[in-house]
Amino acid sequence: MPLDTVKLRSPYLPAQTVARIEAQGVRTVRTNLGTGEIEFQFIRTPLAGSFDSRISVIPKHEDCRQGRSGRIEWHPSEPYIYVECSLAKVMFGQNVYGGPESFQTACKTLIELLEGLLKVRLPKAALWRVYRVDWAESYRLSFVGIQDFFAGIYSVSFPRRRLQRFADNGVYVPGTTTTIKLYHKGPEFQEHDSARLYRHFERKWTGAPAAAHAYAKRKVAALQRLANRRLRVEVEIRAQKLDYDFQHKPRVCDVREDYFRSVHDHEIRRLFREGESDLELVRTSDAAQKRLAKVYGLALGNLLYGFWVILATRGEPKAKQLYPRPTFYRNRKKLTDAGVSWYHTDSQLIERQGALPVDFSPVRTDQRRCIAQVREKPAFLLELGSLKRAA
Repeated sequence: MPLDTVKLRSPYLPAQTVARIEAQGVRTVRTNLGTGEIEFQFIRTPLAGSFDSRISVIPKHEDCRQGRSGRIEWHPSEPYIYVECSLAKVMFGQNVYGGPESFQTACKTLIELLEGLLKVRLPKAALWRVYRVDWAESYRLSFVGIQDFFAGIYSVSFPRRRLQRFADNGVYVPGTTTTIKLYHKGPEFQEHDSARLYRHFERKWTGAPAAAHAYAKRKVAALQRLANRRLRVEVEIRAQKLDYDFQHKPRVCDVREDYFRSVHDHEIRRLFREGESDLELVRTSDAAQKRLAKVYGLALGNLLYGFWVILATRGEPKAKQLYPRPTFYRNRKKLTDAGVSWYHTDSQLIERQGALPVDFSPVRTDQRRCIAQVREKPAFLLELGSLKRAA
């Protein structure tokens, strides 16, 4: 289920095309009642597919560029639009499993869909600029195993970023170039998507109301069962990262899936320090001690094992206080190179329920990574008139 949310910017459009888009939208205006001055206004065109999956279309008549002072300034320009949506939800109604993998094909499908919804001609998808792409991977674990996973990474840290933790359901690592999100899909699906999909399935049924209710309830319950067993690991790649890596503002034709995979892998490894070694990952006390002695010899191995115990029981912040900075980073790298993890260990001072596999790591090489595709046809069928604008 790799591709999810994307944000694209169109090339400059004819004024009459943007006017037709604006005529279908909602205008938001902020006025200073004391002076009567309009402080700002924008038009947003929310669209809904047959699954009621929202597509945000924002027309713009100004562009930003660097001024003489070095600051970014906004100036009037030819009109264009921003488009933001979840590709998975637009195409299949849900992002629990499956989803598109080919970025260029998915963007082409999205732009063709917008043309049908808005009744306008738009530039080819390859010419649109890329401002955001979310690449997400899901892993099959038990409900309790996912709770154990989040309990076991209570000490995880990321260089120069502040983590936000959400009980035993998620970790959020915001940044200016990328944002990392790990969360239990079950609670998230129940809160944000179950009611929407229930209404869709209920409307889809053509029989009696009681039968429609039972059908919708059964379909949503099936997705909920899947979501309850999904750990979702998502990396949001933002415009600043894209511009830096490509040395210009990339267009859809410039970007391939391999780029998103490499960024995803790199960011997750920076967070967990796992998956960088070719050795099989170990995380229990006995296995860590034996591995370190085997790789580095008995003397250095025992010293590193003592360092590992502090990481596993007290976390990285405490280890940084106890060790000089060069020693801390040198020892941590030696653990990583030896395939030794300090998360989800039997030495951590937390109550373990034993539901999380000892060899699990949230990297794409893990055998529990979900790779199944959606078997159903795409949600949108323009020729059948199944797409409607949001009211």
